[in-house]
Amino acid sequence: MNTLKELLDIAIQGEVNSQKLYQRGVDTAGNDEIKRFFEQLVKEETKHENLLFNIRETELYDLDIAVDDPEMFEAARSSHGSAAFDESWNTEEILAAAMKREFTAMNRYQKAAESTTNEELALLFTNLSKEESGHHKIIQKRYNMLKGLKEKEF
Repeated sequence: MNTLKELLDIAIQGEVNSQKLYQRGVDTAGNDEIKRFFEQLVKEETKHENLLFNIRETELYDLDIAVDDPEMFEAARSSHGSAAFDESWNTEEILAAAMKREFTAMNRYQKAAESTTNEELALLFTNLSKEESGHHKIIQKRYNMLKGLKEKEF
């Protein structure tokens, strides 16, 4: 049986994995603008990690609540990807991986929101899904700008 605690553990690890990828973006950024962009993403993912960690550690919710949706757990395990990334990745490759991570995280949190009967948890997961959607959009915009698909809009 899968539990809320296990789901939170998986989600926390996903946020940590994203922080590592985005820190790599900071380390390889070719200019200050891209560096600041990745630094902001590291901060956002750290906030998510801290929020999920605090929920787990304060036991605000019954952590033994059964989460009987195997598809959601599989989505949770695959979202944000693994911690591994190729040290040779350039900014474009990091942004491409970031888009995928944020998109799958958005879907994971939305699925979690739809799967719970606890209204507060549903709201929490819905809000996390919206934040990940926002991340996906800004990363996609930055990726498109880098590829020359859109003009710079700021």
